[in-house]
Amino acid sequence: MKNWILCLVSCLLAGCGGGGVAKPTVEENVYAHVVGLGDASGNEEMFQAAFVSGAAPKNRKDYGKYAFIVEGQAEINGDEANVPVKVIGGVISSQDGDRAAKKKSGDKSETQMTWKLQREGKEWKIKEAPLPG
Repeated sequence: MKNWILCLVSCLLAGCGGGGVAKPTVEENVYAHVVGLGDASGNEEMFQAAFVSGAAPKNRKDYGKYAFIVEGQAEINGDEANVPVKVIGGVISSQDGDRAAKKKSGDKSETQMTWKLQREGKEWKIKEAPLPG
């Protein structure tokens, strides 16, 4: 009985402290939408959902050819954000299969762009995500 009580007290003490999952910041939510767009481009519904209603570009598959990295600090003003994005081309895309693996590694390029995001309800979505060229 004594061991059972010690076990119960230990479990209760280990669970105390108000831990849990930290809520993401506004910046983290904005950045996640930018970085995840390459993956979302593989699925029409996910790609459309990443953008503000009616703002999704028609060249969805082109986004799968790039990697996107937030380069610097986003300017967030209320429900709008301007995000400096490094667009990296020449990345092997899992959507292209073996064809992408045969590409030369010298085809890699990096371009600085500014993307615009907007809060739609409680969720951040992409309003403008220009690609190089």
